[in-house]
Amino acid sequence: MKTVLQIKKSLFLFATCIFISLAGVNTASAQFDDAGEILRSGTNDANLLLQEYLKPFANGFGADLNSGWINTAKPYGTLGFDLRISAGIAIVPTGDRSFNVDELNFENLERVDGPFEAQTAFGEDVQGPEMGVFGTNPFTGLREEITRFTMPEGTGYPYVPAPMIQGTVGIIKDTDISIRYMPTVTVEDINTSLFGFGVKHGLNQWLPGGSVLPVDLSVQLGYTNLNSDFGFEVNPEEGQDIYNPYAGNPSLWDDQALELEASGFTGNLLVGKNLPIISVYGGIGFQTSSMTLKSPGSYPVTVFNEDFNPADSSEETREKIIERLDEPIDLSFDGSNSIHAMAGFRLRLAILTVSGSYTLSNYPVANIGVGISFR
Repeated sequence: MKTVLQIKKSLFLFATCIFISLAGVNTASAQFDDAGEILRSGTNDANLLLQEYLKPFANGFGADLNSGWINTAKPYGTLGFDLRISAGIAIVPTGDRSFNVDELNFENLERVDGPFEAQTAFGEDVQGPEMGVFGTNPFTGLREEITRFTMPEGTGYPYVPAPMIQGTVGIIKDTDISIRYMPTVTVEDINTSLFGFGVKHGLNQWLPGGSVLPVDLSVQLGYTNLNSDFGFEVNPEEGQDIYNPYAGNPSLWDDQALELEASGFTGNLLVGKNLPIISVYGGIGFQTSSMTLKSPGSYPVTVFNEDFNPADSSEETREKIIERLDEPIDLSFDGSNSIHAMAGFRLRLAILTVSGSYTLSNYPVANIGVGISFR
């Protein structure tokens, strides 16, 4: 009866991990859909705004990729193995939950209404400022507003979740290797694949008297790479003063998307102790991460029409015209985390394990995992 209860608790934690991860994916999907409106501001200004809006996503996700490698300081014995699913949840610091749009050096954008503070992707769920896109009207020669959009809201919670599937097997010389792998999975039109490789090596064997030390010492390295893509939907604006030369070809906008590639590398020096039911460990380490974002496809933007003629009633001479931008977004982010400290545990419930860890850095990460393990 006790074993059954332990299994039920483990399954509940497993379901909680998946729920947290998928909830984050669904919310992020909605945020990216809203962020597509930013592309109406043109290539340079859109890149500048999205750099700020998505910064906590890049930093948090990079921190997630570098977490969850470890559930014990001691490497697994030869042919011992562990298979687990975990969820990392990076905590966005207060300073990265919003930004001041008035401090950005735009070419064609101005704040026309609302607060100067805009939310980032993982900021508060409150309405942001209205941004006006301006240009020189060729008919009047004056700088005038062409169109406007409202900055998207945040998710309402400052947490960046990421699921992970990892298998570990012990080999020779007190060493184990870990593989992270996820084939392309589609959730809410978001396609994601992942691969990673890690190694952990025991140090006691190389230290004088290391075999009688009361703790296990080890070093661990890990690298993870993730690729993802998800669709945008930015349609041409409509109005009596707008001429759309692409009206007969609506499929032109069908391939809009955002392509993401993220990678993380971490190294850790660990100390811990394995007890019959629980293992505990702590350590210090370093990490790096990077992310690139690109937007394949074509996007409609509204600009002043050089052929505007108020005396001519034809569509081609309306005041504004739809122009086509191809692949406007090209962003690169470097993660803000570097040196970190960590602590964690693993509970053994028969062959089932429940593990948890906390990494202290600029973007702290809590990680929880459930798996099966044999020594």
